Parts: sequence; structure tokens; C-alpha cells
Amino acid sequence: MTKITDIEDARALKAMNLPLDLPVDHRTFSPEYTRHWFGLMDAHGRFVQAVSEFSVGARAGSRGKLKLVRRRLTALDAAACECLAFIKKLGGEPLVFKSNQDEQESAMLWSFLNERAVPFIQYWGEIINAVDAGAELRIDLGDIPPWIE
Repeated sequence: MTKITDIEDARALKAMNLPLDLPVDHRTFSPEYTRHWFGLMDAHGRFVQAVSEFSVGARAGSRGKLKLVRRRLTALDAAACECLAFIKKLGGEPLVFKSNQDEQESAMLWSFLNERAVPFIQYWGEIINAVDAGAELRIDLGDIPPWIE
């Protein structure tokens, strides 16, 4: 951790409306953490693409595109479950971490899953169930739990 903020850190802090003298700690994530994080982000990207295809285009609203959305949501949920399994692997049962890095990676991933991924996945699961039940829906962007702000 440094007490002097470099220009790149200052720009990032300013963009987040944080104090510019906030200590910044540069870290490298483990390859396994990175694999899980990118797996989750890739699954999210594929899901959003499927929703877009269901919403717009020649086959918008078709049963086939709805099935694609459902499969991609299932894959996103599976990626989130893999992240949860990774957290448990890092800490064991009960959660006791081997290193500070394991603990921090676990905390960051758990926070994201709990605050972002789970509400997002639950929201879209309810939407898909409603469409399956025959409901006609209008989705406002403000209703969708944010993935990343």
C-alpha cells in the first residue's frame, strides 16, 4: 500500500467520487480467482446477448429465443454456483483461510455474488417464469438489478 497516489489511481478515485488521498493497494489476483471471475462475466455477457436477441430482430419473442435466454440464464446461475464452490474451497468448512489473499478474494467474490449476481439472476428467473406462464411483460431498465454500475 502506498501513501502517494499516482495519476492513474487519482483519476480512478476521482471517477468514483472518492478522496484522492485514499491509500491504494495494487494486487494480483490468483489464476483460479481470475478464471472464476471471467467465467461469471462471460456467462453474463452471453445471457445479455440472448436477451437482446429475444427482444430485437427477426425472431424477437420467438419460443426458440426464449429457450436460448433460459439456457443462458441457467449457465449464468451455474457460473455463480462455481464461484460459490470456489469460495468454499478457499476457506474450507468452517471458513478458515490459508492466506490473506485467499480471504480477500473470497470476500470480493462473495460480495459481488450476494449484492449483484444473485438479485440479477433471481429477477430474470422470475421474468422467464412469468413469460412461460403467458404473461405479457414490459421491462423498464430501472427495474433490472444492476450487474455492474
